Amino acid sequence: MSAFQLEKHGHLAVLTLNSAEKRNLLTPHSALAIAEAVQQLPLDPNIKALAVTGRDDSFCSGADLASLQQAALGDGEELQQIYSAFTSVAHSPLLTIALLNGPALGAGMNLAMACDIRLASEQAWFESRFFQLAIHPGGGHSWLLPQLVGWQQAAAMIFCGERLSAQQALAAGFVKELWPEDQLLTRAKQLTAGLASLPTELVRQTKLSMLALRSCYRQDDAVAFEFRQQFQSLQQEAAQQHIAARLAQIKRKD
Repeated sequence: MSAFQLEKHGHLAVLTLNSAEKRNLLTPHSALAIAEAVQQLPLDPNIKALAVTGRDDSFCSGADLASLQQAALGDGEELQQIYSAFTSVAHSPLLTIALLNGPALGAGMNLAMACDIRLASEQAWFESRFFQLAIHPGGGHSWLLPQLVGWQQAAAMIFCGERLSAQQALAAGFVKELWPEDQLLTRAKQLTAGLASLPTELVRQTKLSMLALRSCYRQDDAVAFEFRQQFQSLQQEAAQQHIAARLAQIKRKD
């Protein structure tokens, strides 16, 4: 059985972790396969967004423990391979949405946090889990989590093993919205519907700009960076058409 299933719904690709009998664990092999698939998606000019979810009642229960044991015996290559699943999502030029149908633990949280938007069902919950295994957090976990839930909540989860329920995750800003599990994909389609009429290059360049500006500390630098991108987009036919249509709409109202 494949480690994941990939479907395309117009401009939205949906990647479903497919090892439900193991609660969608990540192994070095499955993570590399996921990373390759994610990296190949931009080759399709129609794809503008990616949704990631899990089969059955789990999103992703983390890294395979046997693989972690094996990683300790080598040079860490297996660990880096597991990281590749969520780093490929984090670096993607596509808008990425986690559809959190169930629990996300450890590396599974990393996969969720790698996405731009997180939608969850009431059955979802979140645990750091690294200290339960007496290992240091990995994959950027201790960098991302405080950004999303604040330092205090992140510390409680990492050091004290505190679990975040779906409702708590919503209140903390870890997830954007809660939906019934069978409506998560529908909601993702609704959120991305507006991308259909936009140029693929515009969507992807804007995502890459957001990633680049995460390391920008001065507003003036951000303004200069965005000036180049915005000016270029204004020169494109799509922008001229959209602006003309908007002006015509305003004129009719007047």
